[in-house]
Amino acid sequence: MYHTKERGNMRSNKISNVDLFTNQANENYKKHIKTQSKQALEILKKKIDWNRLIKPIEYKLSREGTIEAAGRKPFSLLVIVRCFILQYIYDLSDPRLEEEIADRRSFQNFLELNSGDSIPDETTICRYREKFASMGLDRQLFEMLNRELRYRNLLLERVTLVDATIKEAQAKPESKRDKDAAFTKKRGKTYYGYKGHIGVDYGTGAIHSVEFTPANVHDSEMFEQCVHGKEKSIYADKGYANRKIKRNLEENGIFCGILDKGYRNRRLSKAQIANNKLLSKI
Repeated sequence: MYHTKERGNMRSNKISNVDLFTNQANENYKKHIKTQSKQALEILKKKIDWNRLIKPIEYKLSREGTIEAAGRKPFSLLVIVRCFILQYIYDLSDPRLEEEIADRRSFQNFLELNSGDSIPDETTICRYREKFASMGLDRQLFEMLNRELRYRNLLLERVTLVDATIKEAQAKPESKRDKDAAFTKKRGKTYYGYKGHIGVDYGTGAIHSVEFTPANVHDSEMFEQCVHGKEKSIYADKGYANRKIKRNLEENGIFCGILDKGYRNRRLSKAQIANNKLLSKI
């Protein structure tokens, strides 16, 4: 359990209270501290039907048995699922999430932790993640969360940003333990691992589509899996500069914000270079 004490000169938006979990401190926090992060989490906490989100996962887990960390009272499934959502939103590792929960009041409120509650530790979060992954619950949670966001009109769905990122394998190539990993080159450097292909809702910054492949799969091959079809505009870097993709977008009345790519025998024109600069800002 963590208690936060404020001493000395305090900024006007800080709360002077020994125990920040008291009801009075919570009321002061709600009234006086306004941050984008806090407001976003408050909207999610209020708008999402958590019972509808949790029930299918709870049912599947009940058939497998519960997960209990040795020597600890098990956390509610709601707390664990909200931990995963915090990681999803803020791109946090398990150790970093534990630290942030201890330090950030907005995270504590989102998880509904009180002064008598333990903070989920990184080992517990990791064990739940492994369990979710083995049962396919991570994908199910991701899809249900996005459905819930769409239903609550929390995804604008008008503009999608498509991108890919390389995730290096933990095992070395010669060990042959990561049998699905593959080699790829980026800016002259060789990587061994995987590639995450994502579609991001431009209006909210929420990831609405994600696929993982071996690293040697070209970005453009997973383009269709990263869009949902309701967009008015789609933006992507030069890795998606594919004639077929651009033609399909134009034929469907979708603005094509894919950067043009120059080739050895066909350099970019001044107009294309200028257009790339404008699109790159987005």
